[in-house]
Amino acid sequence: MAATEHQQRQARARAAAAQGRWRAADAELRAAADADLVAEDRMLLADAAFWRIDVADEIELRQAAFVAEGRPRRAAYTAWLLGVRFGLHGDPVSASGWQQRADRQLEDQPDCVEAGYVACGTCEQALLAGRVDDAEQHARAAVAAGHRYGEPELLSVGLTWLGLCRISAGDTDGGSRCLDEAMAAVCAGEVDPFYTGWIACFAIGMCMNAADLRRAGAWAAHAWSWAKALPEPTPYLGLCRIKQVELLGLRGELELAEQAAHLACQEIFDFEPNLAGEAFYVAGDVLRRRGDLAGAAEAFGRARALSHDPQPGLALVRMAEGRLEEARAALRAADPMRPPFQQASLHAAQVEVALSLGDLDDAREAAGALDAVAAQVPTDALVAMAATARGRVRLAEADAHAALAELRPAVRSWQALELACEAAEARALVSMAMAELGDREGAAEELAGALAALERCGAAGGATRVRALAATGSHRPHAAATAAEGPSRPLTDRELEVLDHLGSGATNREIAAELVVSEHTVARHVSNIFGKLGVSSRTAAAAYGFERDLIGSRRRSRGSSRHPRGRS
Repeated sequence: MAATEHQQRQARARAAAAQGRWRAADAELRAAADADLVAEDRMLLADAAFWRIDVADEIELRQAAFVAEGRPRRAAYTAWLLGVRFGLHGDPVSASGWQQRADRQLEDQPDCVEAGYVACGTCEQALLAGRVDDAEQHARAAVAAGHRYGEPELLSVGLTWLGLCRISAGDTDGGSRCLDEAMAAVCAGEVDPFYTGWIACFAIGMCMNAADLRRAGAWAAHAWSWAKALPEPTPYLGLCRIKQVELLGLRGELELAEQAAHLACQEIFDFEPNLAGEAFYVAGDVLRRRGDLAGAAEAFGRARALSHDPQPGLALVRMAEGRLEEARAALRAADPMRPPFQQASLHAAQVEVALSLGDLDDAREAAGALDAVAAQVPTDALVAMAATARGRVRLAEADAHAALAELRPAVRSWQALELACEAAEARALVSMAMAELGDREGAAEELAGALAALERCGAAGGATRVRALAATGSHRPHAAATAAEGPSRPLTDRELEVLDHLGSGATNREIAAELVVSEHTVARHVSNIFGKLGVSSRTAAAAYGFERDLIGSRRRSRGSSRHPRGRS
C-alpha cells in the first residue's frame, strides 16, 4: 500500500476517533496492510477495541503495540495500560508482570510524563500489598508529574489514587478533597473521554464504599448524562448505568431501577464478566426491595457464581421467606473483609435477623459492630444506619423512650439523604415505639405514612413487613380483627412458657437457664412464636401476650415473685 494512502487512512481513523466514532476508526486502520501498522496504529486499534467492548482484541493489540514500540517511554505507558487491563480482567499475576515491565522501560530514562502513569500502577500494587504509606508516595509522585507536565488526565488519575490512599489511611475528609479536585476537572470536560469514564467510575465507587451518598449521587448523575451522550455504545454505558441503578434503588425509585438493572447486568457482563458480580448483586437488591424474592435469589446466585458475596442481600431474602436460621448462618459465613458501607449493611442485616429469632444478645453485638463502623467512617448514611439498628434493639428491650431518641434523628437523616425506603421503615419503627408509650393516634399516622411512602416507591417487600406489623394489632391504635381472633396456629405449652419469659424481658440465655434447655432451642421456640403470632419482634410478641393475659398468669400460678422488667 502506498505511504500516502496509509497516511490518509490513518488521518481518517484519528479524525473518527476524535469524534467518538470508534468503529469507523477501526475499519479504516484494519483496511491497511498489517505490515504498514506502526505501534501508534496498533494502540489506536486497541483503543478502538476497548470502545467496541472487545476485551480479548484490546489486550492482544496492546501487547503487539508494546512489541512494536521502539520508544521506551511509550512502551512503559503501553505496559502500564496492560497491567491495568489485566487487573480489571481478574488476572493479578499478569497485571504485576506488566507493571514490572513498565518500570523496567524507564530505568535509564529521565523524568517524563509516562513515569507519572507508571507511578499510579506502583501505587495500586502497594495498596494491594497493604503498604498504604508507600502507595501514597507513588500517588503523590503521579499528581506532581501531572502538575509539572500540564497533563490533566494524569493529574486526575493521580488524585483518585491519592484519594483512595488517604481514605485507606483513615483520612476520609482528605481523601474526599482529592476526589473533588479530580472530578472537578472531569465535570468541566478537561479530561479525555477514556479517562473521564475511568475516573468517574473510580470516584463514584469509592464514595459508595464509604457511604458518601451525596457525592456519589451528584457524580453518578453527571457520569450517566455523559455516557448517554456518547455517539456509540461503550463499556462506560453499563458501568455508569449500574451506579444509577444502585442509587435509584437507595432513593426508592425502584420501578426505574428494576427496568435498568437487567440491561446494566448484561452490558457489564459483555464487557468484563469479572466486574459483573457486583452488578447482579445490585440488581438482586432492587428485586428484593420490590418483593420479587425468587428473582432476587436468582440474581444473588448469579453474583455468587461470579465470585461476588451475595450477602447480606440473600440472607434478607431468606428472612423474608421465614428461613431465619438459614439467614443467620449465611450472615455468619459472609466475608467480613468489605468496604464500610457493605460492612455496615451486613451488621444491619444481622440485627434484623437476630431480633426476628428473638436473640437479643446477638442483636446487641451486631448493633455494636455497626456503631464501630460508623465511628470509623462517620458519614450521614452510616450514622443513620447505626441509629436505626440501635432503635430496633431498644424496641426489643421494651425501652420505647430510648428507641425514639435513636429513631427520630435517623428518620430525619434518611429524609435529608432522600433515601425514601430507609426513612419509611424507620418511621414504622417510630410508630411501634409511640404505640408502646400509648400515643395510638400518632402511631397510626406514622404507620400510615410509612406504608404510603413504601407503596409510592414500589417497595413491596418493605410494604409487606409494615402491613404485617399493622396486622398484629400490637403497635397500632385499633387491633385488627385478624389479630383479635388469635394466632393461626395455637402455641404449644413450651411456646407459652417461652412467651411468658419474653414478657419479663429475659434474654434467650436467661430463658434457656430457667427452662434447662439450650439457647438454640429457645431461639427456635421464639421463631415459632413470631410465625404463629404474625409478629417480627420480642416486643410485639410480649404485647400480644399481655393483651390476651397469656403473660403473668403462668408465673402467678407457679407462685413466682419475679416481675416483668420495667413494671411494678
